[in-house]
Amino acid sequence: MAKIKRICTFLLRLIAFGTTLAAAIVMATSHETTSLFAVSFEAKYTYTPAFKYFVIANAIASVYGFLVLFFLQIAFSGD
Repeated sequence: MAKIKRICTFLLRLIAFGTTLAAAIVMATSHETTSLFAVSFEAKYTYTPAFKYFVIANAIASVYGFLVLFFLQIAFSGD
């Protein structure tokens, strides 16, 4: 039972790491351009403080998720 719990925990943390990393990469690299009455507007994540916070929070969550996965592997490698 304990081994199944460890595997489930590992998989959920791996999924969380992957999704937060993907969200940070997509937000940081995306930009949108639109035209309205012959005026072109460009949107990037750096133009809005909320999007900056979103990218930074996802980057921090990704690093935390990676560290937890790394330390879980070290902690359970002796079992």
